Amino acid sequence: MKHFFRQYNKKLILWMFFELAYALAMVYWSYFMKDMSDTALGGEGMKGLGSFALFGIGFLAFDLAAEYGRLIGRARFLQAANYGLKNQIFDRIIDYDIHAFGAKNSAGYISLLNNDLPLIDRKVFRILPDIWAQMILAVTAIITMLLFHPVLAVMVVILNVLQLIPPKLFGDRASREQEKYMASLDSMNVKIKDIFSGFEVVKSFGIEDKVGADYFKIAECVEGNAFRMRKEQGRSMAVSRALAYLASVLRMVFSVYLIMQGEISMGILLGVMQISNYVSMPMQSIGELYLEYKTVKPVIARVMATLDGKTEHELSDASEMDLKPVVSAVPIVVEGLSFGYEEGKEVLHNISFRFEKGKKYAVIGNSGSGKSTLIRLLMGYYDFYQGEIHYGDCDQKEADRKSLYQQMSMIHQKVILFEDTLRNNITMYGDYPDTAVWKAIEEAGLTTVVDRMGGGLDSLVEEDGKNLSGGERQCIAIARAFIRQAEVLMMDEGTSSLDSRTAGQVDSLLLKKEGLTLITITHKMNLDLLKQYDEILIMEQGRIWECGHFDQISSQQRKRLEWIS
Repeated sequence: MKHFFRQYNKKLILWMFFELAYALAMVYWSYFMKDMSDTALGGEGMKGLGSFALFGIGFLAFDLAAEYGRLIGRARFLQAANYGLKNQIFDRIIDYDIHAFGAKNSAGYISLLNNDLPLIDRKVFRILPDIWAQMILAVTAIITMLLFHPVLAVMVVILNVLQLIPPKLFGDRASREQEKYMASLDSMNVKIKDIFSGFEVVKSFGIEDKVGADYFKIAECVEGNAFRMRKEQGRSMAVSRALAYLASVLRMVFSVYLIMQGEISMGILLGVMQISNYVSMPMQSIGELYLEYKTVKPVIARVMATLDGKTEHELSDASEMDLKPVVSAVPIVVEGLSFGYEEGKEVLHNISFRFEKGKKYAVIGNSGSGKSTLIRLLMGYYDFYQGEIHYGDCDQKEADRKSLYQQMSMIHQKVILFEDTLRNNITMYGDYPDTAVWKAIEEAGLTTVVDRMGGGLDSLVEEDGKNLSGGERQCIAIARAFIRQAEVLMMDEGTSSLDSRTAGQVDSLLLKKEGLTLITITHKMNLDLLKQYDEILIMEQGRIWECGHFDQISSQQRKRLEWIS
């Protein structure tokens, strides 16, 4: 977090300058109280009162300027620091490769942005400067008290320093409770995400009571952890405040003693009592703020772990590898490819194959045979494999991902659409002329959809494409690939959620696209469509068991496919 204080140090210094001005205003006020008391007791009459009226007006003007300046300075620093932190966190996450991103539940990222960053705002960006501001006020007040009465000033400082002991005693326990609380919040976010993502399933199976019971249980855990965290904080604050009152009582007793001894005047007493508040209150605040800061240490660690984590680009830089642009993604040549998500547990075993430009490939196999893993490896999602994958003359481990993904597109079973215009959902915010967009729409069979929506390219796609059918959403995904003129299109069960008629239309559309290299995983065995593929890859137990045109594969496999269809 130090980085953000250094990065925006000018705004921070401006804030602290006005905090100093505010502290001087409080000193100004204590002198005002002292002199007014001495004047009243000295009997200077209306002449003295008039001078104090001017004194008071001057104080109001100075205090107003200082108060406004510190509030604006505070707001400017917080705006800059929070904006910078949110940008850096988002940049880090968006730069993760797909494997690194998938290693953590997406609810964890949501919790980081929605729960952790607001805590950093409240308990780091606000609290640390507030501690410094309270220190400025306390030091300024102590210097003033030394001018009033050095012995009294020393006693006040010693008594008020005692308030800093409880946060040191209770801070570690409060920090541990905060860590438990944040972990339970993460679990709650995961549960909420699961419930709302599967809302239709919950209703259709009538498991509202079970889901509700699970939610109430985790909510109880969250609030229990919150209670224990607040209890530790409250214990420290209670002891600190008791010590603050003890310091006030002893200060007053000693001050009365000094008056009785004739060492100070009533005016000095009023001034000291006033200015000593600006020692005791900051000391109390520093203790409470420090305790708050201690509780956020686990959150800081989580945020810093994200900021310090190596991104895809930095990992490439660390290996001193010059990434090569992928001029052409085909042919895709796989040699001796073996892969496992965990060490010692291979999913793919020594696969070799060559995908030629413009050919259409169907990948078929039982669940767990390695089909999706193969597709993901071909898309460059993982790089911890054995063997080689080449795109044209470029090794995958040396390939620049951005240029690779200009040549290759992927259509998943669930098409992600954004609540935005049809144009932006097709172009994915790229800069394409209208003619190119309309061409992609026509090739993807979306013309009637655009006509029905009524707004042309600026027609609004609702959240998650709720105003579109499953087939229409798939066609938008196809249009995305067509407008980029991708050489290779991969489909991982891209039509499995569609009815047979719509799925057949989508498959036929892609099979007719000239020059497109199509690699599709399918469970829907439409024999007429299968016969249109140039090659069928039959996978079993992480290996390509057979491959060839429908007429070339073994009679046993043909009969199996005919029976399944």
